[in-house]
Amino acid sequence: MYQNGLNQPETYPPQGPTYHQGPVAGATMGVPMQQNLYQMQVQAQAGTQGWNSGLFDCMNDPTNALITACVPCVTFGEITEIVDNGQTTCSTSGLLYGLIAMFIGIPCIMSCTYRTKLRGRFGLTESPAPDWITHFFCEPCALCQEYRELQARGIDPSLGWMGNVTSNPTYQQQQVSMMHPMNQKNDGLIRNQLKRMVVNCDVCL
Repeated sequence: MYQNGLNQPETYPPQGPTYHQGPVAGATMGVPMQQNLYQMQVQAQAGTQGWNSGLFDCMNDPTNALITACVPCVTFGEITEIVDNGQTTCSTSGLLYGLIAMFIGIPCIMSCTYRTKLRGRFGLTESPAPDWITHFFCEPCALCQEYRELQARGIDPSLGWMGNVTSNPTYQQQQVSMMHPMNQKNDGLIRNQLKRMVVNCDVCL
């Protein structure tokens, strides 16, 4: 029998000291889970719809096919102005496209980003290949397909942003209704984080 624990055999394997740590002051609880759920919802909703026309259906709109084959910067500028909600003009985007094509020779590095934006707005699938590959190998066909997609959704890229808003006032309301839910969720997460930080600071004080 051991007295006062003297010469008591050690347990195997040796056990190190244990530490019990409570919640850290100022830490936000539950926010990472909310963010993960929100990201999963966004990913589940994105990329579920098919395109209204195929990549090589350029002759569905012969006029646009001819313009894109001769001056693709015009088609790209018209698409950009719609996708950017009028924040970027057709002339500015077309000029940048032309300069990149003239000095670098690969304008797809710019145009493929707007295909991604277009897909994100309407929830289109990334087909038949990743956006950069589609534009790298089939730049004119990709621009024509994006142009026809806007037309199929009641938008005329040749009219520009203001032209579509003027001719169809419900178009602007549709764009606002599409953007608001995401902004409201982001604002709600930020407000919740700020509230938790303020409460935790009060507890610490």
